[in-house]
Amino acid sequence: MQNRYDFVVDLAREAGEKVLKAREKHIEISTKNNDPKDIVTNVDVEISEFISGKIRESFPNEAIYSEEATGEDISSGTFWAIDPVDGTALFSRNIPHFSVVIAYVEGGVPNVGSIFNPVTKELFGFEKGRGAYLNGKQIHVSNVTDLNQAHVFLRAGRKKELWDWGANAYRFLLEHANKTANFGSSALDICFVASGRIEASIYGNLTTIDIAAALGVLKEAGGILICKNGQEINTLSKEKQTIMAANNRDIVNALTAGIKF
Repeated sequence: MQNRYDFVVDLAREAGEKVLKAREKHIEISTKNNDPKDIVTNVDVEISEFISGKIRESFPNEAIYSEEATGEDISSGTFWAIDPVDGTALFSRNIPHFSVVIAYVEGGVPNVGSIFNPVTKELFGFEKGRGAYLNGKQIHVSNVTDLNQAHVFLRAGRKKELWDWGANAYRFLLEHANKTANFGSSALDICFVASGRIEASIYGNLTTIDIAAALGVLKEAGGILICKNGQEINTLSKEKQTIMAANNRDIVNALTAGIKF
């Protein structure tokens, strides 16, 4: 049987190339739950089916959770977690910040995973207990501890009840952080924290189960992930959560001093 890490790395690359080819042919956009801000494309569905098929060929009878097909029983906590195109809105507008995300979760904990941006050819990966990597080279979070020197991403979310929270958070970052931005592929954003490109990424409303690979990368790179009450999040939750991915506790403390969590 193929090594799971090598498998997810090879599969993410192959799926990513298929994403680009499919984009060149035709993109059909539809919405989820009648929400015009929550979109899905035919490519998301096509790549989800491709990845699931490849997993079944190599690891038959193992459960698969996909953002585009969530019917399988994953109550055991051991399953494959995939997001065929993380950053669909950007992908649909030909903005090169999207990724294929694949992870194997064992006993509720991400075990191996990969995140591949097929445009930049950057592949982030991790093995539990063995480190996090970018194109084969080990990565670590930055050692910045002063918020005034930190680059922070913020994505408040679409829900009306988060608008004031997001506005206040953005104002705080404008005053106290070095730079702030909002890119839009949560898996890649979290990997940017893991690789030391930024110090934190904050989300008002994020589902984490489908991007389990990015959570594994962050942990192996030495980062921290907390939820609204300041505790570590439940990786397997299908519910949207307010979360923060950060490089260290000093940055977490500085951010939570001004942003309500």
